[in-house]
Amino acid sequence: MISVDVQYEPIVEILEDILGEYRSHNDYKCQMTFDCPVCSYEIKGLDEGDGKGNFEVNYKYSVYKCWVCSETNETHGSIYKLIKKFGTPKQLKKYLLLKPDEVENFKNVVHKRVKLPKEFITIKNVSKGFKLTPDYKQAINYLKKRNVTDEIISKYNIGFCKDGPYSNRIIIPSYDENDMVNYFIARSYLSNTKLKYKNPSAQKETIIWNEHLINWEEPVYIVEGVFDSLFLPNSIPMLGKFMSQRLFNLLYEKAKKIIIVLDPDAWLDTEKLYHKLNCGKLFGKIWVIKLNGDKDIADLEGKLDDYKTYQLD
Repeated sequence: MISVDVQYEPIVEILEDILGEYRSHNDYKCQMTFDCPVCSYEIKGLDEGDGKGNFEVNYKYSVYKCWVCSETNETHGSIYKLIKKFGTPKQLKKYLLLKPDEVENFKNVVHKRVKLPKEFITIKNVSKGFKLTPDYKQAINYLKKRNVTDEIISKYNIGFCKDGPYSNRIIIPSYDENDMVNYFIARSYLSNTKLKYKNPSAQKETIIWNEHLINWEEPVYIVEGVFDSLFLPNSIPMLGKFMSQRLFNLLYEKAKKIIIVLDPDAWLDTEKLYHKLNCGKLFGKIWVIKLNGDKDIADLEGKLDDYKTYQLD
């Protein structure tokens, strides 16, 4: 049973009646995700949805949006509009009677789709003349120190910004399953900066990093950070210490085998994540790689066979 403030329980019940089973729920933010009734059910013709949870509803601020088809199918707006469009007159009447008297200001709750900075320069497309500039040299030198090869730069479309709000930063973009940018990290390549990372405003718990590259038939590697993911094939970074509910749901539905590879100093986190994932449909499909104290995930590139994968008791 999900945890919901008592004043929002009637709204959540109505949403579940209309939209079916939720895919993720953040009770702190009062936010739920569902399969979209338009692009998941109607357009694809799926009886049980596509399991992607692109339809986001914030019942505290009374707004909703589908991150895939909101612009083309107008699947965004207020919960009143949602119920009127997809629900019944009886459900709409119930909502008007039982909703909280005052809906909080929802400005900036539904984030705009993330776009790459206009100053973004793709390193693989830099002209020979530009390569001589200090900006380019600093960016390249930083990447080389992190063991990032030309092949990796090309595969992940890594670039940098020399001007603008993300100036002097390496930009590593992420693309969703439709090859649309859904996030990026901006890491300073200067040694004297106080703010190493400056990332865009977005709800990270809804993001599957570079989902367009994931082959669910092959082992999926779970790592902590974006730079870690550059050195392992078919890997997904958690973008932090903890796995989002959406990523957990996606792994549960699609993954055939999962290998957890966290930093050497995060072995306790590895054990916790292993036991969280090793249940239900995923039971027996979870493996780990334990790195030595002086090793880094970058050391795995091209040497996976040298590291033993094993299951915990």
